Amino acid sequence: MTLLACIDVGNSTTEVLLAHVGGGRVEVVGVGRSPTRRAKGSPESLAGAAALVRRLERQYGVRADRAVAAPLRPVLTSRALLPEDVPDTGRLALVAVGSATAAGRGFGAGPPVLLDDVPAEGEPVVVVVPSGSGFESVAARLAPLVAAGRVAAVLVEDDEAVLLANRLPAGVPVVDEVDVAVVLAAERVALEVAAAGQPMQVLTDPLKLRTALGLAEPELADAAQLARLLQDSGNAVVTVGGPVRATETECAGWIEVADGGSVPFLEGHELVRGAVVGVARAYGVPPDCSRQEVDDLWTVDLAAVAASVQARVGAASHRPVTLAALRSAAPYADPSDALADLLDVPVHAAGAEARAAWSGAMSTPGAGSGSLVVDLGGGTVDTVSSSGDVVAAGAGDQLTEAVAALTGITSAAAEWVKRAPAYRVEAPQVLLAEDGTRAFQERPAPAESVGRLVVPGPAGLLPFSRTMAPGEWRALRIRLKVELVGGNVARGLRTLGEQPRSVVVVGGLAGDDEILAAVSGALPPGTAVGRGDVAGTLGHRYAVAYGLALLEAASSM
Repeated sequence: MTLLACIDVGNSTTEVLLAHVGGGRVEVVGVGRSPTRRAKGSPESLAGAAALVRRLERQYGVRADRAVAAPLRPVLTSRALLPEDVPDTGRLALVAVGSATAAGRGFGAGPPVLLDDVPAEGEPVVVVVPSGSGFESVAARLAPLVAAGRVAAVLVEDDEAVLLANRLPAGVPVVDEVDVAVVLAAERVALEVAAAGQPMQVLTDPLKLRTALGLAEPELADAAQLARLLQDSGNAVVTVGGPVRATETECAGWIEVADGGSVPFLEGHELVRGAVVGVARAYGVPPDCSRQEVDDLWTVDLAAVAASVQARVGAASHRPVTLAALRSAAPYADPSDALADLLDVPVHAAGAEARAAWSGAMSTPGAGSGSLVVDLGGGTVDTVSSSGDVVAAGAGDQLTEAVAALTGITSAAAEWVKRAPAYRVEAPQVLLAEDGTRAFQERPAPAESVGRLVVPGPAGLLPFSRTMAPGEWRALRIRLKVELVGGNVARGLRTLGEQPRSVVVVGGLAGDDEILAAVSGALPPGTAVGRGDVAGTLGHRYAVAYGLALLEAASSM
């Protein structure tokens, strides 16, 4: 029998299986995996695969006689910000919203004036403090004016709202990091800072806003449009009568679909979601909207995902989306020659990665002859039956990017956050779970994690959000998995045109119970969905690698 190294270089991880192959039999020696270095198919990724083979050879005291690898095709996963379709609010303009450092509390409105120009009488004013004024001297000059009722609110250009508010009488809203020139050009300004965790009461009420800013009755519609943008924000600054806003000239993105030409991005997004794999031909996203030709494209509108679960969102000028693309400029590549040079043994490429995945997954105990295989990798969702296969862009890497965009964390942290339920650290040794139960830790959590959502990370608890409640994040996370993974599986089934009785799910994402539920929800009722256990012992990750060995064994008979 020949000792064969079976190599599966994925978009996220690389798996290698060593096995004795011959006479139609496969005897597994050992398996191992490591993160893929750089892009799939790059020289670095192949060097990493060769290093993993050598590591397994040393571990098991063997030497491969030859190797087989799956053909390689990278998937480009990215994020983009589309210009949000902001409603026309007439003379009203939103200058600032949702500042993390706003201070004080309450509502104030009036004409904007510089600190040196506060009048001795008349209605209270909104004091504007330019950069470099110094919070201590400003507080000393403002305190008597506030006590005399001359100041309705304070706007600061520097990041000093908390320092300033702590030195003023209570009840004065203070918002910092505002554009002084824009504010001073307005006729009147209104700002509100709500109590912690509470919604605003005035800026979100069109009738109260009309009274505070002296709006005409026809402008109530503009006030209503503005109020809708502020429902989930704790503070905001609104002006009336400022300079005319420039017309938006930024490219809004587009998608070219088969038989439909180029359409606006979000319209194309809906077409892609309801069609078969490969309907998208090209796309362009801000800032330059350059043409990118593709064989397949999968997109997720993160704002729509958040809206579907009533997640709290602030007023935003841009709409986040994630994209996964099989670019036409990067077709399948044969890694045989490069791996042969690195390993110094003969290497050849298998016919198709999807067929290897099907062969390996079907070794799962309980899988029937009519089972369909869904291979959830880092870059693609492969939907495979005994008679056909479909490779669709968009899987684990896109989920990571979506979680990073929704939470504002790095992609490295999102890789952990996407996997499991979260907790909120209520106290150093008390964790609040997503189902409302409490858990107690033997060791106190780090001080910086108190009050934040956390998940188990590579070095203990990994904090990632201070603004979401555990149940809110659970609803958002599960809905994201349904839209991204479940929707993509449904697209693969439409393309394949089959109605399976049972489905075997393999690949890295198959270890996520929420992903299995998302796949199940995309299938017809009554379809059995199970996690793969390759060869009955290797788990769900080595379907392609073991399948390569099975295909080699079959060809040697």
